[in-house]
Amino acid sequence: MYEEYAVLNAQIKTLTDKRDELKVQIIEDLAEEGMESITTAVGKFTITNLKTWKYTDKVKELEEKYKAQKATEESTGDATFEVKPSLRFTQIKL
Repeated sequence: MYEEYAVLNAQIKTLTDKRDELKVQIIEDLAEEGMESITTAVGKFTITNLKTWKYTDKVKELEEKYKAQKATEESTGDATFEVKPSLRFTQIKL
């Protein structure tokens, strides 16, 4: 069971890396062809635009205050927490 978990974990990383490479290639290919989407036998591929927000210093300042307030409440005990079991897996270097 442990070995199977480790193997699956390694395969997922390899597949994710390969998928990310293909994603870049597909976007480049569609852009070169001047296309926004293509329908293939396996499905439709569409280039979409995602927003990446950049905030003002005011928001960054508020965020720092928020983090400080969270830390304060954690240290004073005003904030509560719940402990849940989790699994951490550290792959050996092969």
